[in-house]
Amino acid sequence: MQQESSSPHFAAQASPARHPAILLLTYISPLQRWGSAKRSRFLIDALKQHGVVDVLVLSFVDIADARPTLTVTEMDGVQVMELQLVQRGWRSRPRFDLMSGDVSKQVARHIDLASYDLLVSRYVRPAMKLDLPEGVPLIVDFDDAVYDPPWRALRTLKSWVGVLLRLFNDRVIVRTRLKGASWRRAHYLFCREAERQVFGWLPGAVLPNLPPAADRAGPPDFSPPEQPALMFVGLLDYMPNLDAVDWFLDAIWPIVLGEVPQARFLIVGSGADELLERWRRRPGVETLGFVDSLADAYAQATACVVPMRSGAGTNIKALEPYLYGRMVIATPLVVEGHHPLFTAGQDILVAPDAKGLARHCIDMLVAPRRASELAQRGHQRITSTLTEKNFQRILGDAVALLLRPRR
Repeated sequence: MQQESSSPHFAAQASPARHPAILLLTYISPLQRWGSAKRSRFLIDALKQHGVVDVLVLSFVDIADARPTLTVTEMDGVQVMELQLVQRGWRSRPRFDLMSGDVSKQVARHIDLASYDLLVSRYVRPAMKLDLPEGVPLIVDFDDAVYDPPWRALRTLKSWVGVLLRLFNDRVIVRTRLKGASWRRAHYLFCREAERQVFGWLPGAVLPNLPPAADRAGPPDFSPPEQPALMFVGLLDYMPNLDAVDWFLDAIWPIVLGEVPQARFLIVGSGADELLERWRRRPGVETLGFVDSLADAYAQATACVVPMRSGAGTNIKALEPYLYGRMVIATPLVVEGHHPLFTAGQDILVAPDAKGLARHCIDMLVAPRRASELAQRGHQRITSTLTEKNFQRILGDAVALLLRPRR
């Protein structure tokens, strides 16, 4: 059910038993299918155990005569309010995490933030853009807290400017603001320990990412495919992913084909047509684009490669293959993001350079049963460690620490 209006004013939903009212602030709708939206849904499910949950999705348009519009959709008993805001001046732009009085006023015309018992910000950015009410506690899901740019993939002036502006925002604006007294009173959830250490002055805990459930019921099929194949899965307009695939094709894939000429390299994910066409010209490369069934795609692969050299947070693409019975070959950057989950050589293969990664790829392609053994160990490790129960416990501890139901 969907409603659209330019003027309604929403407050926290009334509850007969006076359950706490919780509002999740986000720039990314949980109705989308992206990996970041999936973490949002895990957060929502966990928060529902502690109160009545609403979601406020903020988006921005740059049209002078536009008016803010609010669309409301119900999702599993949760009210998802998507508010389109008008950018007026550089402080109102989402690129910079500066509090905007104008954006705050636009939000206040539609949503009474002070009527909630707890605010939860998906990423730090929505919370920093708004003039939040004093006295309402805040949890920040500080995903992607540390971003390492894909320097090698920057080929245009526009891409260089974009990366430098992001670094200025992340490392100057955000870190300066987070040292203020009001931000020290919030509670922060980091995806990995390394990011928590960078922001050691902030109170909080590590809340690891969970891989989305497999799209096929039952245990995974660990048996290898008939034809040797490697696979990369990811959003292909994300620059670190683009850099990873380009590097793999330029420096690693030729070595692999030299020893396993019948091998295939499958690229799964949506991306620009010209980009996919360029990759398809390489020998043995197939671009599958967006697929309806990940299970069918993974079934074609002997192993998955995650050759990331840049990015932020944790790579779900290093977890998901195990739920489909496939092991992962990755760079140290990927494994560090999940420390101490993986053990190199036991459930994942790791190398810092092209030759080492190529050697691992060749070894798995010529010994697919070995790849299956690593996949089984990784699957057991992930499914026993990264559970919704643990996720809900960590978030529940944060809620209990901050939430004070109003009477």
